[in-house]
Amino acid sequence: MNKYLLIASLAVLVTACHESLEEKAAREAKEFTRRNCPMPVSEYIVNDSMTYDADTRTIHYFYTIKGAADTTAINNRQAKSELIKGVKDATSIRTYKENNFNFAYTYYSAKNEGKILLDVRITPGDYK
Repeated sequence: MNKYLLIASLAVLVTACHESLEEKAAREAKEFTRRNCPMPVSEYIVNDSMTYDADTRTIHYFYTIKGAADTTAINNRQAKSELIKGVKDATSIRTYKENNFNFAYTYYSAKNEGKILLDVRITPGDYK
């Protein structure tokens, strides 16, 4: 009898510890930001943070552009195409893509604090 009670208790504990994909996305975004940010991506781009918005199921990356690249002359259409290709090719986010998550990328100017240079949203329709 005690054996069955122990098995039932373990089953409840295992189920209680299981997090949803949305909870995992929120946790991983917070951990990534805490451990890695700010993180230089290139000479001109710094990854400032990553967040997860449960209401829109969006993983959102925030960057700052500095130096010579810090200009409003960014080709939005070309940038979106490159970001879509990046999402399509990324194996590290495969589970999120399989579950139809959205991805957003916001690039801020370093010299004009608060100015958004590029804001791109990528939906499953873009990457599937």
